[in-house]
Amino acid sequence: MNIAQIRLAVSPYARRLARERSLPLETLRGSGPGGRILAADVQAFVPVAAPLVSPNVAAPAAALSPTAPRIAAFATSVALGALQDLLAALERSGHVLAIDDVLLRAAGRAFVAMPQAARSGGASVALELAGRQTVFAMTPETPLTSLRAMRLAALADSRDETETPATLSLRLLSASDIRPVMTPLLPGRAMRLTVSPDTPGDHAECLLTIDAASVDEATAAAWLATLKSAIEQPLRLFV
Repeated sequence: MNIAQIRLAVSPYARRLARERSLPLETLRGSGPGGRILAADVQAFVPVAAPLVSPNVAAPAAALSPTAPRIAAFATSVALGALQDLLAALERSGHVLAIDDVLLRAAGRAFVAMPQAARSGGASVALELAGRQTVFAMTPETPLTSLRAMRLAALADSRDETETPATLSLRLLSASDIRPVMTPLLPGRAMRLTVSPDTPGDHAECLLTIDAASVDEATAAAWLATLKSAIEQPLRLFV
């Protein structure tokens, strides 16, 4: 084994992605501290075209990298009235929950209903926080109160789990009448859900961006429909 291989700094997730794509680590340039190779470096890698062997042979058109994502997006409007009424009733009884907690549970239930959507990273959801992510391994048995406790602990913690495998990243925007029509995928995530509540708070626009090379478009559309149904009929999320 040569010295370069011994000293090569690679995150475990990046090493796995490179192995799945048959990419030699020596061809990657690390953007992490001390040149550490991260998952984003593997995702962004584009092979260099081979040189021409003859001046008489025309150069072929550059082919897309086989690892480049094929982006597709789906949007839906979700009614929040029933959920807001339920959260208010729970708060009056001393049980405080937030829409963030319900969104995490709804995403987990959608993966249970559509397991084929979770092939690339398991039924895990990365909650997007300020400049970092925290990953939740979604299991149907986890009570909403426990999910809330985990989320609050993550808010108080500075740990960043951007490199931890997850299928979906979840971003909840502040209430506004302006909402995005497209959001980029985050490195290492096959799906990204952006939720934009309107100013009155009775509806939210949900934008699902996917890598169609990892998640079938019909599956993604069905997953979003399942999520919408779960939020609009929230009692099912509490059992």
